[in-house]
Amino acid sequence: MRGILIALTGFAYVVVLLPILIVVVTAFSASEFFAFPPKGLSLRWFEAFFASESMRGAFIRSLQIATISSMVATILGTMASMAIARRKGTLFNLVQGLFLAPLIFPAIVLGLSLLIFYKSIGGVPDFLGLVIAHCVLGLPFVVRSVTSSLLAVDPALEEAGQSLKASPIAVFIFIITPLIWPGMLAGGIFAFILSLGELNTALFLTGPGVTTLPIEIFSYLQFQGGQLVIAAASAIQVFMIIAIVLIAERLVGLKRIVRSG
Repeated sequence: MRGILIALTGFAYVVVLLPILIVVVTAFSASEFFAFPPKGLSLRWFEAFFASESMRGAFIRSLQIATISSMVATILGTMASMAIARRKGTLFNLVQGLFLAPLIFPAIVLGLSLLIFYKSIGGVPDFLGLVIAHCVLGLPFVVRSVTSSLLAVDPALEEAGQSLKASPIAVFIFIITPLIWPGMLAGGIFAFILSLGELNTALFLTGPGVTTLPIEIFSYLQFQGGQLVIAAASAIQVFMIIAIVLIAERLVGLKRIVRSG
């Protein structure tokens, strides 16, 4: 039985990681066309990526949106978790379910819904609209990870702080935050990575001059070709995610992050 589980796990890793590895290796190809394994190695496609104003601008915009939306999602998700984590009852279960709803509904439905909502209130700037959408998508990950961390905190610690006349803000900053920050970091990381690669909602909410990297990749591949430039763009995203994971490992440790998430 153990051998079967190991074999299935190995197969799952191959299915998930092999396509990514092929894309990353192909991004360093020196040839004009897609070929694996590449006949030579070169950085020409990375240079072409950064030389393209539209690609470069979309990449920077994606970083800005991912950073802002993940920070806002972390703050709002932590506040929501503090309000509902230890409370019981139908109302609080319903509220928690609403926060987790974006995990259930297709992102494309959310994008269409937000588009209709934005138009109904007179319109929202494209950049702000994307930040709101990505924040909504990242919020469930923060709520789940922070709630998990909060449930592991002994309520007696909060009561001890309150008995010493500490304000609720002081209790949160000096007692709760040091105990739950791995969960906050995990939720923020998940929200950032999700935003960086989000395509479905952005299809409805981007406008002229305000596109994200996934939208630019989709458009470039659909209308202009150039698969190797796309491979370079994808490789850059992979390298960024690996860097984020390595930094998180140094700060907290992947085991604590996965356990919090």
